[in-house]
Amino acid sequence: MPGRLIFVESNTTGSGMLALTTARRLGLDPVLLSGRPQRYAGLAETGVEVIECDTNSPEAIASRLPGRIAGVTTTSEYFLEVVAQVAHCLGLPGNPPEAVRRCRDKSATREALAREGVGQPRFVAVRHHRLLTPTLRKVGLPCVVKPVNESGSQDVVLCHSEPQVRAHLRRILSARVNARDQPVPGVALVEEYLDAAEYSVEMFSSAGTATCVGITAKSVSGDPYFVESGHHYPAALSPSPTQQLICLARDALDAVGLREGPSHIEVKLSPSRAAVVEINARLAGGMIPELVRLVDGIDLIEQQIRAVAGRPVDLTPVRREDRCAGIRFLMVDRTGRVASVSGVEQAMALPGVHRVHVSAAPGSGVARAQDAYGRIGHVIAGGPDSAEVESRLDRALDLIRIAVTDTSAESQPG
Repeated sequence: MPGRLIFVESNTTGSGMLALTTARRLGLDPVLLSGRPQRYAGLAETGVEVIECDTNSPEAIASRLPGRIAGVTTTSEYFLEVVAQVAHCLGLPGNPPEAVRRCRDKSATREALAREGVGQPRFVAVRHHRLLTPTLRKVGLPCVVKPVNESGSQDVVLCHSEPQVRAHLRRILSARVNARDQPVPGVALVEEYLDAAEYSVEMFSSAGTATCVGITAKSVSGDPYFVESGHHYPAALSPSPTQQLICLARDALDAVGLREGPSHIEVKLSPSRAAVVEINARLAGGMIPELVRLVDGIDLIEQQIRAVAGRPVDLTPVRREDRCAGIRFLMVDRTGRVASVSGVEQAMALPGVHRVHVSAAPGSGVARAQDAYGRIGHVIAGGPDSAEVESRLDRALDLIRIAVTDTSAESQPG
């Protein structure tokens, strides 16, 4: 009998379903534990066993674990901590629960980095908006205000004035649960805004030794929101800043205590400083692992599964035809209903285009994206260099048409 690999929930915007089928390809028996499995498009097609239970409770998970367990993992940011707790209790591979807790709570991340002197923005953890004046004296304006345990840039806002900061703090601090109905700690972060290029450092650790897989250049849009609109891999950086970012990422992992498996460290880089934006104790979202696979031939999803199952990990790059790859996300600029989608087949037929996906079908409601969950599709392309990849993405996006009708009149009385 193959060992059963337990997945506690999944992400909804990345490659969660692919992880299930990858586990089966590796000879493991994947099982998904979920409190609401119907949230996952494509789950039925995987054919994996699904067990419904309270996935916010380590005790509930442990009581439902079936048969011989090879490992416990997740592709969702929200369930990293409970997975670490369960793996620790069962003596299975994984990170120390306290290290994962520091990454899940962004205020705890900030405090850990501050103790070790790792570069990061100025920040204040706020529990009440009445304490705002000294906070703004320390951080300055404009500033970033965000919750401490969300994902995908949810409720992350750039504020230019004290009233804006106060209003957004009130919104965050009034919440009782996050997007996955988990209790929130009643803390918000007010951070220095760094107007600088953004990158993510994709790392993979084994027994405390962190290897850099590569660095991704990130595009962000949607002011005052921070919506990741595109990624480019590998980032076009010279050796000196590349090494600077790798050292920063290793220092960050040491500061929070992550020792095993993949991590995704978001950073800002200006001519004067490099600063950690976030540490995610998981693979990157936004299809970045697919860009790595296209360019380096490294299947990071497979390596994650190998690591949690106690198998050897191989991060050796394999020379591929594509030396660069990029993704652009599809978004709309107004609220409405999708009337039609066209040009997908034509875009897919272009040279170098690997994938075109539109998740918004005709008749579905859409709105201007405020976070990763507002994106409605993507295009992935590869090529010999970054300029050609950008050109191929431009051509593909020029062909795709998503017609949106105004629905504001639907709510008006007749």
